[in-house]
Amino acid sequence: MANIRAAEATSSGTNVTLTTTSETVVVTSPVLVLPADRVQLYILAWGQLTTGTGTTTVTPRIRRGTTTGGTLIGEANAEQVKAAAGSTEPFLIALVDNVTDLVSVQYVFTLQQAGATADGTFLQGSMLVLAF
Repeated sequence: MANIRAAEATSSGTNVTLTTTSETVVVTSPVLVLPADRVQLYILAWGQLTTGTGTTTVTPRIRRGTTTGGTLIGEANAEQVKAAAGSTEPFLIALVDNVTDLVSVQYVFTLQQAGATADGTFLQGSMLVLAF
């Protein structure tokens, strides 16, 4: 296994409102200065969401950049809500991003509800980025 050459982590306990079905940034990683021209990055993000009324699925995503318009890393797969809408549920996503010729990188963890007729509330979460 390769050695970890750089790492950044963050956590947030600040509530973030997910407006009905809009994709929303809930955690932003610190800027990670890359140790080489070619780097493999492992991104792990976790968070708790109290879903809005009517929510049927939630889609967790990792994007490179600082907004919902950033490059999608991996896939965007909707997860069925496991409890009644309005309940608090955990969401976890782990991905690998291979980058070339970047000096630094930053990621966001986003969540998006589907079927929601009321806002959801992100309660807390964290993100870890490791460079190999």
